[in-house]
Amino acid sequence: MRITNPTLLLAAAAALLLAGCENRARAAARQLARQNSCIAAELALDAKERLASLDTALVTSEGTPMEQVTRAGHTFAAAYRQWADAMSRTADYADSAAHARSPADSVRFARQSEQARPRSVPPGTVEGNAVASYNQDVTRALANPDHPCNKPDND
Repeated sequence: MRITNPTLLLAAAAALLLAGCENRARAAARQLARQNSCIAAELALDAKERLASLDTALVTSEGTPMEQVTRAGHTFAAAYRQWADAMSRTADYADSAAHARSPADSVRFARQSEQARPRSVPPGTVEGNAVASYNQDVTRALANPDHPCNKPDND
């Protein structure tokens, strides 16, 4: 499962608001945007920490039999971090759009979210494998009822 497309999320939220639907639908859309942003931020931070650890491992493995393996892990971690950072920016803008006080701000943040969305990458490449791993991590986080990002907040 991927993080919900922020443009579709915002369009649905706007339609619900314009149609005068009850506040529960609006709150649910905001909660989903907040949840996506929280999970994306957590994965981006984890990716940054993992890459930093591999930076150190790469230096210490230079000239050893483990250098090639460590370099491969580092390359994958760098691709994962790049994707995670881009998805975090996308989700943050979508969250801002869902919580904006004015329709103009909401539209502006929704556009920024769409512009921040990374382009798809071919499967089977290092980048494609990193994206697949990221999507699996999102699915696991969303399915975990004890995950802190899955706790409702009171807007």
